[in-house]
Amino acid sequence: MFLTRRLRPVDSLIGAHGLSSFCLGLALPYTAIYLADQPGVGTGGVALFYASSGIANLVVALLLSTGILKLGRVPLGVLGTLLWLAGYLGVSAIGSHLSAVASAIGVGAGQGCIMAAIIPLINVLITPEERRQVFARRYAVLNATLALGSLVSGLLTVVLPRSVIPYFFVVNAVGVLPLTVAIIAVRRHLPAPTKEEQESEAAPLPLLGLWKVMLPVALFQLAASLFAFSQFDATAPLITTGLMDMPLFMVSLMLFLVVTVIVFCQRPMTRRLEEKPEMTGLHIAVALWVAGYVVAGLFAFAPFGLRMAGLLVYVVLFGLGECAYSCSFHPWLISVVPDSELTRANALVNSMMGVGKFAGPSVGIGLALSGNATVVWLGLAASCTVVTVLTRLLMNRRGTAAPAVSEQLQ
Repeated sequence: MFLTRRLRPVDSLIGAHGLSSFCLGLALPYTAIYLADQPGVGTGGVALFYASSGIANLVVALLLSTGILKLGRVPLGVLGTLLWLAGYLGVSAIGSHLSAVASAIGVGAGQGCIMAAIIPLINVLITPEERRQVFARRYAVLNATLALGSLVSGLLTVVLPRSVIPYFFVVNAVGVLPLTVAIIAVRRHLPAPTKEEQESEAAPLPLLGLWKVMLPVALFQLAASLFAFSQFDATAPLITTGLMDMPLFMVSLMLFLVVTVIVFCQRPMTRRLEEKPEMTGLHIAVALWVAGYVVAGLFAFAPFGLRMAGLLVYVVLFGLGECAYSCSFHPWLISVVPDSELTRANALVNSMMGVGKFAGPSVGIGLALSGNATVVWLGLAASCTVVTVLTRLLMNRRGTAAPAVSEQLQ
């Protein structure tokens, strides 16, 4: 029975995605360093690469959400993996700004297609009762494999020369092929569309109607990306080393700790939230993020030991917030729209994540210009709180809780 359960189609899909995430972890820490060292690329090329990747991701999301690009879940996922393959093979040979843009478009567009397809694919392979557990497990697997890949590449660069770095990009490119196979393989397990679903696909929800329904979800995702995820990735390292006078190893320690929290606390958090509404889990996530910011802000000018303790508490609270988010957000998204609209809705949400990741570092850097770490941490806490309250008010005003949404779509 255990073996059968492990071999479920959804588990093979998550496992293949986890392998791809491990391979991404090999390359991710060294992408900017490698590109900056390439003749004809430099620092300007690095900025161009990331900007082009983000724009390509956003364009794909907008094409899908508007219905201009119409692809089924399986073809969309396969297309995404092939674009990713081409993009990262190109990264290993980048030698000019033009080639950097071309590779970035493949990477960004590939990621946009994969992320738009994978959530609907997972959802159709599981029952509604499994959503919280499965999406939480997916989140934990992706985080753990990404961190493990980063650790392995870090160890390899200690014992091998710098010339090994381009091979990380090749491995990352090839590592997506098992996900291609897994996406194709689950096709035969997809249920045949019902008559109602066929009619819904024939007459999709107008773009304005989709936006009205999805606005609270998109706004929450934008807020989470702007004031939580991008801040941990970009602002926290900057503030930690620049304004709080912490040693460089603290950045690695924070990443290691947050992944550890997610891996070990995801299942207990999911169990505690399983019987509660999805919005309760998301409110808890934001409350934990805000609490972490407040703790870091209050200890920002304490003695060294207390500053470090405050940062570690922030990381633990942030990781717990991610646990609450991961088992709540996508089930909430899925409950808001019919299955036939899920790919478009997910693409719309991904576009908000792309905007947040692109603009988020600017928010943190803007606050950091104050030169005061407490201002940064408490500013982020206030921003998180305000946007979440606005999202809740918007939900109440529009009546976009799951039961009300089904009425709007009829």
